[in-house]
Amino acid sequence: MLLRGKREEAAGKLLQKVPELASLSLDIRETRSNGSTNDTQYIRRVVVEHAHALFEMPCSYSSCSNGGYDATREILAALASRAPRFEGETVCRGSCGGEFCSRVLRYVATATYRPLPGVS
Repeated sequence: MLLRGKREEAAGKLLQKVPELASLSLDIRETRSNGSTNDTQYIRRVVVEHAHALFEMPCSYSSCSNGGYDATREILAALASRAPRFEGETVCRGSCGGEFCSRVLRYVATATYRPLPGVS
Protein backbone atom coordinates (compact mmCIF):
# COMPACT_ATOMS: atom_id res chain seq x y z
CA MET A 1 0.00 0.00 0.00
CA LEU A 2 2.89 2.34 0.77
CA LEU A 3 4.38 1.76 -2.68
CA ARG A 4 1.04 2.49 -4.35
CA GLY A 5 0.84 5.78 -2.44
CA LYS A 6 4.26 6.75 -3.75
CA ARG A 7 3.23 5.85 -7.31
CA GLU A 8 0.03 7.89 -6.95
CA GLU A 9 2.00 10.87 -5.67
CA ALA A 10 4.49 10.56 -8.53
CA ALA A 11 1.67 10.31 -11.09
CA GLY A 12 -0.01 13.50 -9.93
CA LYS A 13 -3.68 14.32 -10.09
CA LEU A 14 -5.81 13.36 -13.06
CA LEU A 15 -7.20 16.89 -13.46
CA GLN A 16 -3.65 18.25 -13.70
CA LYS A 17 -3.09 15.99 -16.73
CA VAL A 18 -6.56 16.38 -18.30
CA PRO A 19 -8.11 19.56 -16.83
CA GLU A 20 -11.18 19.48 -19.10
CA LEU A 21 -12.19 15.93 -18.03
CA ALA A 22 -15.69 15.96 -16.49
CA SER A 23 -16.41 12.24 -15.99
CA LEU A 24 -14.81 8.85 -16.57
CA SER A 25 -16.21 5.36 -16.27
CA LEU A 26 -14.36 2.11 -16.99
CA ASP A 27 -16.24 -1.09 -17.83
CA ILE A 28 -13.68 -3.73 -16.86
CA ARG A 29 -13.60 -7.42 -17.73
CA GLU A 30 -10.83 -9.71 -16.53
CA THR A 31 -10.47 -13.11 -18.21
CA ARG A 32 -8.01 -15.92 -18.71
CA SER A 33 -6.11 -15.61 -21.98
CA ASN A 34 -7.44 -18.98 -23.18
CA GLY A 35 -11.00 -17.63 -23.00
CA SER A 36 -12.19 -20.08 -20.36
CA THR A 37 -14.88 -19.03 -17.93
CA ASN A 38 -14.16 -17.50 -14.52
CA ASP A 39 -14.44 -13.92 -15.71
CA THR A 40 -14.53 -10.97 -13.36
CA GLN A 41 -16.49 -7.96 -14.54
CA TYR A 42 -17.13 -4.60 -12.90
CA ILE A 43 -17.59 -0.90 -13.57
CA ARG A 44 -15.14 1.58 -12.08
CA ARG A 45 -16.49 5.11 -11.87
CA VAL A 46 -13.62 7.51 -11.40
CA VAL A 47 -14.13 10.43 -9.03
CA VAL A 48 -12.37 12.86 -11.34
CA GLU A 49 -12.03 15.65 -8.77
CA HIS A 50 -9.93 13.46 -6.46
CA ALA A 51 -8.39 10.82 -8.74
CA HIS A 52 -4.70 10.33 -9.31
CA ALA A 53 -3.42 9.94 -12.88
CA LEU A 54 -2.70 6.26 -12.21
CA PHE A 55 -4.74 3.40 -13.64
CA GLU A 56 -3.44 0.30 -11.92
CA MET A 57 -5.83 -2.52 -11.07
CA PRO A 58 -5.06 -5.65 -9.04
CA CYS A 59 -5.34 -9.15 -10.49
CA SER A 60 -8.36 -10.90 -8.99
CA TYR A 61 -6.94 -14.41 -9.31
CA SER A 62 -6.23 -15.63 -5.77
CA SER A 63 -3.17 -17.71 -6.80
CA CYS A 64 -1.50 -14.80 -8.59
CA SER A 65 1.57 -13.37 -6.92
CA ASN A 66 2.63 -9.75 -7.49
CA GLY A 67 -0.03 -9.45 -10.17
CA GLY A 68 -1.92 -6.52 -11.53
CA TYR A 69 -2.52 -4.42 -14.58
CA ASP A 70 -1.27 -0.98 -15.53
CA ALA A 71 -3.27 0.84 -18.21
CA THR A 72 -2.10 4.32 -17.21
CA ARG A 73 -0.24 5.27 -20.37
CA GLU A 74 -2.98 4.14 -22.76
CA ILE A 75 -5.82 5.72 -20.77
CA LEU A 76 -4.04 9.05 -20.32
CA ALA A 77 -3.23 9.18 -24.06
CA ALA A 78 -6.87 8.59 -24.97
CA LEU A 79 -8.04 11.20 -22.46
CA ALA A 80 -5.50 13.73 -23.77
CA SER A 81 -6.98 13.27 -27.25
CA ARG A 82 -10.47 13.88 -25.76
CA ALA A 83 -11.77 10.49 -26.92
CA PRO A 84 -15.37 10.06 -25.70
CA ARG A 85 -15.11 6.26 -25.85
CA PHE A 86 -12.05 4.04 -26.08
CA GLU A 87 -10.99 0.54 -25.21
CA GLY A 88 -7.87 -1.45 -24.55
CA GLU A 89 -6.37 -4.43 -22.88
CA THR A 90 -3.38 -5.29 -20.76
CA VAL A 91 -1.95 -8.54 -19.42
CA CYS A 92 -1.27 -9.34 -15.79
CA ARG A 93 2.34 -8.88 -14.79
CA GLY A 94 2.18 -11.46 -11.97
CA SER A 95 2.95 -15.16 -11.72
CA CYS A 96 1.12 -18.30 -10.62
CA GLY A 97 3.32 -21.13 -9.36
CA GLY A 98 6.36 -20.06 -11.35
CA GLU A 99 4.38 -19.45 -14.57
CA PHE A 100 3.21 -16.12 -15.92
CA CYS A 101 -0.35 -15.30 -14.90
CA SER A 102 -2.62 -15.92 -17.86
CA ARG A 103 -5.21 -13.26 -17.07
CA VAL A 104 -6.05 -10.35 -19.36
CA LEU A 105 -7.87 -7.16 -18.40
CA ARG A 106 -10.01 -5.54 -21.09
CA TYR A 107 -11.65 -2.18 -20.57
CA VAL A 108 -14.11 0.08 -22.34
CA ALA A 109 -13.96 3.67 -21.14
CA THR A 110 -16.55 6.40 -21.47
CA ALA A 111 -15.47 9.99 -20.83
CA THR A 112 -17.06 13.40 -20.98
CA TYR A 113 -15.22 16.70 -21.19
CA ARG A 114 -15.90 20.32 -20.38
CA PRO A 115 -15.66 22.72 -23.33
CA LEU A 116 -12.21 24.10 -23.98
CA PRO A 117 -11.84 27.77 -22.97
CA GLY A 118 -12.72 30.07 -25.86
CA VAL A 119 -14.44 27.28 -27.83
CA SER A 120 -18.22 27.27 -28.07
